Amino acid sequence: MNEVLSCSVCGLLVEDDVHANQIVCPRCERSVRKRPRNIEADLGLAIGGLILFFPAMLLPIMTFQLGNESSVDTMFSALYYFYLDGYPVLGILVFFTSIFTPFIQIVASILLYTPLVNDKKPKYMNIYFKILLVIRHWVMLDVYIIAILVSTVKLKKDADVIFGPGLVVFVFLMIFSFLLSSRFDRKQIWKEYHNAN
Repeated sequence: MNEVLSCSVCGLLVEDDVHANQIVCPRCERSVRKRPRNIEADLGLAIGGLILFFPAMLLPIMTFQLGNESSVDTMFSALYYFYLDGYPVLGILVFFTSIFTPFIQIVASILLYTPLVNDKKPKYMNIYFKILLVIRHWVMLDVYIIAILVSTVKLKKDADVIFGPGLVVFVFLMIFSFLLSSRFDRKQIWKEYHNAN
């Protein structure tokens, strides 16, 4: 027996067809259910994020030129400067939200989605799931990008600022991370888990 779905517009009960891409309400002709999100696409985002992660952290994000002196900055050098300037707590916060949590999110997503794509149950499903639920609120790559833009505007009067290739890669990492977080669908993951061998 197929599952019964309720139309969110008119309330009519409609029988679910698991083979249909979309179920349309016969009364109001609104979509009752669209095809579920694709776990393979989520895995692709996670793998893409992992590929982008290390270049984003190690390539120069920007170069400051003030007179004859220049400074090339990466994510890790920014943390070092926070420490040198007497802001170790801020450095730890930036490390946690811009380096540690995105990396853990990407790795946990890969460990969760890879077995599901192969119709197998992840060995530590509950742990990966809880990690992703907790950590997705702490991934704040976008805040770091805004901080870079604000500092660039403020420093533009005093120094020349040259954006490096790391910034482009970092923006793509931010996009991949955002999509990975926004596509996280608990029901679909559990459904895939229960359908796996």
